[in-house]
Amino acid sequence: MMKRFWNWLKENKHAWLALYLPVYLIGFFWVESYVPADSNYWVSYTPLDDLIPFVEYFVIPYYLWYPFMVVTGLYLLFRDAPAFSRYMLAIAFGFTASIIFFALFPNGQNLRPATFERDNIFTRMMALIYAADTNTNVLPSIHVIGSALVVFALFDAKPLKGRRFVWLKVGSILLAILITLATVFVKQHSVLDIYAGLAACVPIYFLIYNKKMRAWTDKTFRKTATAA
Repeated sequence: MMKRFWNWLKENKHAWLALYLPVYLIGFFWVESYVPADSNYWVSYTPLDDLIPFVEYFVIPYYLWYPFMVVTGLYLLFRDAPAFSRYMLAIAFGFTASIIFFALFPNGQNLRPATFERDNIFTRMMALIYAADTNTNVLPSIHVIGSALVVFALFDAKPLKGRRFVWLKVGSILLAILITLATVFVKQHSVLDIYAGLAACVPIYFLIYNKKMRAWTDKTFRKTATAA
């Protein structure tokens, strides 16, 4: 089994790009400890934040960000090697740049409710998020960046070209918008973090999805993976 898996990795070198994920997790949890919740961080805030209520039901789309990114990655891993490589390179560039920015410019938000007005499954799910993820390192929003990168990747994937996949692409845009809205309705982010996340996606798109990068990734990772 291990030999077969190793042979598959040698034939599908784009899969090695997935090794960035543990690197990102290490970097993220390091910067979380580097900029703790009780540190002297710059506060991300706009007056619009005060007009946005806490709505615990938005925890569902907030959680959906994780399968949104993972399922997209797994699909591209086995169906479109060049698109997977561009997806992973975009993630590596965007997430790493965010971590570096967090370390150089410590920031956070003070928008979380002190207590929840209701006790239900949604507020309990939100409490888990609050416990696992501090209110620091919020600008730019990685949730926003990641959601946009999924949309870029799905529009980029060759197997998803054609009218019959329009529903999937439209659905990905709607889910990305819903996740983006969720970041402020569950009080994990300020509206300012959304602006910064969307702004960060512009250079990422032009860096990864330009003609030269497409040509290089198509040539380097042109073999489409097959099931092991």
